[in-house]
Amino acid sequence: MVAQNELGVLYEKAKNHTKSAYWYNKSAEKGYSLAQYNIGVAYENGRGVSKNYQKANDWYRKAAIQGYSKAAFNLGMLYFEGKGVPQDYRKSREWFMQAAAENNTMAMYAMGRIYYYGLGVPKDDRQAIVWYQKGVVLGSMRARNSLALLYSQGGDGFYKDRVKALSLLIASACQGYVVAQNNLGVLYSDGAEDVIADHKKSYAWFSVAASNGLEEAIKSQRNIAEKMSTQELEQAKNIAIKYIEKYPSPINEDDTYKSNTECKYP
Repeated sequence: MVAQNELGVLYEKAKNHTKSAYWYNKSAEKGYSLAQYNIGVAYENGRGVSKNYQKANDWYRKAAIQGYSKAAFNLGMLYFEGKGVPQDYRKSREWFMQAAAENNTMAMYAMGRIYYYGLGVPKDDRQAIVWYQKGVVLGSMRARNSLALLYSQGGDGFYKDRVKALSLLIASACQGYVVAQNNLGVLYSDGAEDVIADHKKSYAWFSVAASNGLEEAIKSQRNIAEKMSTQELEQAKNIAIKYIEKYPSPINEDDTYKSNTECKYP
């Protein structure tokens, strides 16, 4: 059954999704949790099979029961977004908790969001911080970005800490998280407490975010360019070229991607 799943992976890499789904299904029917997750993804996205959220739910559940954390997280997302089932934050939270217990950083990030926005639970910034910090410890780029925003604002039971916020935001941006890259562009464009405005860095980070596919960063890039002299803009473009090469978005949006380049307050 392992070989059948691996055959499915090969066909998926070759963009033959029909055969890929066929072999995932063969392996999944024999009880292989990774294949059950893979065929669940196929049904959720309609790759090689007709899109069917209920079948995705069924396969994710089988894999999650065996302890496959990605399946538990995806199952939680189906309930979180109401895909093929009534939206149910309680059930989504249960599956996220299971995935988080297995060190799934996306689930930790999701739990942080649940408490930050008060989705099915009372809004609780301190609980949001607890969950984001769990993700940060394991290298989550999304948790770093969200925790940075919390520390930049301060809140009930915790102090504003701009230095810590900037450190987390830079770490997330350097991992390739496009949202953090754009947030750095915004931060450097106007400056803030303990952060001096720097239009060159702002332009560079907006450029990286735009290069990594965030459309809204393109307009911001143009706006900040208008605030610089010709010489400053050329310098900013040179910085941007270096950043774009160093900080691409990770393949498959790997939440714990580790950049090959050291990133200290670029």
